[in-house]
Amino acid sequence: EAHGTGTFPLSTKASPINPEYGIRLGTAGDPKEAAAIHESLGSQRDPSDPLNGLAGLLKGIKSIEHGYIAPNLLFNTLNPKVEPFIAGLKVPTSLTPWPQLPDGVPRRVSVNSFGFGGSNAHAILESAPFLNTVKTSTARGIEPVAPFVFSAMSEASLIDQLQAYSDHLDTFFDTDPADLSWTLRSRRSIFPFKAAFAAKTIPELANKLKEAVGQSKEKPVGIRSKASELPKILGVFSGHGAQW
Repeated sequence: EAHGTGTFPLSTKASPINPEYGIRLGTAGDPKEAAAIHESLGSQRDPSDPLNGLAGLLKGIKSIEHGYIAPNLLFNTLNPKVEPFIAGLKVPTSLTPWPQLPDGVPRRVSVNSFGFGGSNAHAILESAPFLNTVKTSTARGIEPVAPFVFSAMSEASLIDQLQAYSDHLDTFFDTDPADLSWTLRSRRSIFPFKAAFAAKTIPELANKLKEAVGQSKEKPVGIRSKASELPKILGVFSGHGAQW
């Protein structure tokens, strides 16, 4: 998954910079052994210089997740300046199922993004194996009460968040309470409007979230912490463009 700001290196109208790059990426040995499928986000959406790298990353994740490779749109004729170096790459023009892989070999996406200011970011994504979590019973059968902390930028956003979690937990009622509690407290940003709930089980938590949302018109759902007020933002215009 590659993107060069302002360029379409596979098209006939572009003047590719360093066209050998594609073949070096596509195969480590014999060019006849085509092993890599080339994708370019630029053919599928309007350019957005600051976000193309991130969008390519998200696209790669969804491709790994669903096992399909999106087509390059409007690709008809290969740029002759690229043609000598394309032997190790395939350019999909239709939705392509992920190639069959041997057991134990993960799906991989190589995401490359050339920035306007000369940056060259590269990330390799790899599918994660499915983990069968072994549930351990709590000593003496007593389930600890876990605190579930939610936060948002506004009261309305907090209510929407509680509703979304409630709906989600109704479906995924086998979620581990300890894992959810830890993730909410340790892997999410903390915002000014907060609400906390104590529950031993996921169904109990889902019911408390529904109750809080249902009473939101009568009383506040959460509290606002003054200590977490947003700082002021200073804008700097250096005149050096992307190099800043």
